[in-house]
Order: sequence, then structure tokens, then C-alpha cells
Amino acid sequence: MVKSLIAIALLTASYSAVAAPEVVASGLSFPEGTIFVGNTLYMVDYSASSVYRLVSGKLEKVWHQDGCGANGLVPLKDDLLVACYDAGTLVRISTDGKVQETLSSDDAGHPFANPNDLATDALGGVYFSASGDGKVFYRAASGHLSQAAEGINYSNGLVVSPDQKHLYVAESREHRLLSYTITAPGKLDDKQVFIDLPHALADGQHNEFTPDGVRIDSHGHLFVGLYQGGGIAVFGNDGKLLKKVSLPAPYHSNLAISPDESSVYVTSTDDAGNGQLLKIGNPMKG
Repeated sequence: MVKSLIAIALLTASYSAVAAPEVVASGLSFPEGTIFVGNTLYMVDYSASSVYRLVSGKLEKVWHQDGCGANGLVPLKDDLLVACYDAGTLVRISTDGKVQETLSSDDAGHPFANPNDLATDALGGVYFSASGDGKVFYRAASGHLSQAAEGINYSNGLVVSPDQKHLYVAESREHRLLSYTITAPGKLDDKQVFIDLPHALADGQHNEFTPDGVRIDSHGHLFVGLYQGGGIAVFGNDGKLLKKVSLPAPYHSNLAISPDESSVYVTSTDDAGNGQLLKIGNPMKG
């Protein structure tokens, strides 16, 4: 989520518009945090401070906490970890909404300033961004919690590469994606600018391209939700633009790839606070 922002195309890239994306859910204000747990889609509404799951085509409220500002979600063993952007906490809940644990700082006592998005690794650890002070933290499967990176101008969406060698982080206020080499669980080195979005996506229509949620498929394709920029973009693991999909509404904060990778679910919000969850075919399958 880019809360503070609510306020030469590559010739090899394919630009496309989805004529009629399926509206999976509406009546939301600021949908975020889309993930799959098995075949069930979970998501949050930041404005409602609630977690939902999609059951038989309808959203079912799983959990609510006043003042949380629920923003990001990630599976954690048999539970979910919720990033409470406003409260500065991570809350571990069961998949049916029972609170198991609340965390507000790492082992060294560093607080979480606006925890935003989360991503798992193959060892059961979780990387998560703290946008307010531009950091990334790591919670090991053992529960040990430490700072992994800092000096990021609004750290946002993040994801681990399929080979577990790299962490990609959206640096929203710089309109780019960073890459880090993972030298050990929770240990990051070799910070690089991986994709400069204004350069990669320039289309003569949008003035800004702000990365928000980031997901990755089994082939290492990076799917980036464009909070500003008109939809989503897909990049190869070499940083080259593969697809850009235009979608309705100006803001698209997060996305989830279905378990069979046939579909992509994208959150959508307009200036009036009308939020929807959209479903499109995976642009890399067409």
C-alpha cells in the first residue's frame, strides 16, 4: 500500500488491455493483501481494518481489529500473519480469525513503523517491509526476528525468487524495484536497482509508475501492482518488461496469482474510495 501517495517503452514488450475483467468482489474501500492459502483467497480491506476470505464467490469476514489498518497478509504454517500498518504490529491469527500472537518489535527492540507487505521463503521464514522507516525485517521459522535491510525510500511489496537467492523489494517513492542477494536466511547483501519503472514503462499516458504489491510465479516472472500507472506489469528475471496490462480505476495496490497460475487477482480502487477485487487471465499464459 502506498498510503502516503493516496494524497521509452521497450520494443519487445507487449501492451494489452483487459476488455472485461471479472469483478470478483465490490463494496470495498481499500482492498489489499491478496494471498492464496491452498485454493482459498484471503485479502484485507485497509479502511475496514478487516481480513476476508472468498467463499463461494462471496467475501466472508474472518477477523477485525479497530486501529490495525490491516494491510498485508502471508501464510505462516497453519496460521496467517497480518501486517497492521496503523498499529505498527504483526498479528498472527488462525485462518478462522483467532488471535495467536501480536508482535511490535524485533529481538533488538526495533519497532515496526507501518508494516506493509510480507513474503515467505522456503524455510518458513517471513520477510516484511516497514514502510515508515524504510526497513525490511525477517522473522525466522523459530520466531527469531531481526532487521534485514534499511535505507529504502518507502519499502513496500516484496518477494523471494524461486531459487531463494534474491529478495525483490518495491521502493515506492523512488518508483523502482530493488534486488538483494540473500546470503543466509534474513541476511541481505548487494543492494541493486533492479527495475526503474518510469524508464521501463513509459507510455505517454501516465506521469508516474509507482510499484506496490509484488508477486512471482514458478518461472521467476515478477508481477507488479502499479498503484500509479494504470494496471499491472510483468517482468522477466532479467528485469525486462514482458507484459503491461491496463485495468479499470487508477490505483492497483496488490495482486495474487492463482495456485494453478491460470489467473491473477488484482485489487482496484478509485478516487472516491470504491474498491474492487478483479480477476483476469494470466497475461503470461496468453
